Amino acid sequence: MTTDPLNAARAPYPAWTYPARALWTFVQFSIWRVAWSRIYVLRPAILKLFGAKLPWRTLISGDVRIHFPWHLQIGRHCAIGPGVTIYNLGGLLIGDRVVISQDVYFCGGTHDHTKANYPLIRRPLTIEDDVWIGAGAFICPGVRVGKAAVVGARAVVTKDVMPWKIVAGNPARVIRDRVIRSEDG
Repeated sequence: MTTDPLNAARAPYPAWTYPARALWTFVQFSIWRVAWSRIYVLRPAILKLFGAKLPWRTLISGDVRIHFPWHLQIGRHCAIGPGVTIYNLGGLLIGDRVVISQDVYFCGGTHDHTKANYPLIRRPLTIEDDVWIGAGAFICPGVRVGKAAVVGARAVVTKDVMPWKIVAGNPARVIRDRVIRSEDG
């Protein structure tokens, strides 16, 4: 079977995805935004209806934009701040006890610039347990942020982040190890 590369670039998803995305877009710009955050199960319930895997008690701001809820998995005790964009073309896995600050952008897709029709490339994103992603960070396609890592504000993460590291800058680079001090001092 021969595939027309131009047509593949125009319609890179299975046919069912398009009406599902249309319905999700309507829900996200209506019911999702007015779902009262004090009733903590409302937004997780909406996401579960669209195939996301997450616990009932997940804190998600009303203006979080999620492109493919059926490619989203969130662990326990997580918080996602306002203005976060989850462009999860290849999927997004968020571990337990993760804090995602405001205006973070998860980018799970890019285009192959070496081909004339710029075909879409979808890559999964993984955020392991106990991670904090600072305000305005940009996480590139295919990146894994390791356990207990910290991504600084406005960092551009182009490569995997090793566990227990603090990264910052554009492109993000390790600035030091993360060390947890006892509460005593």
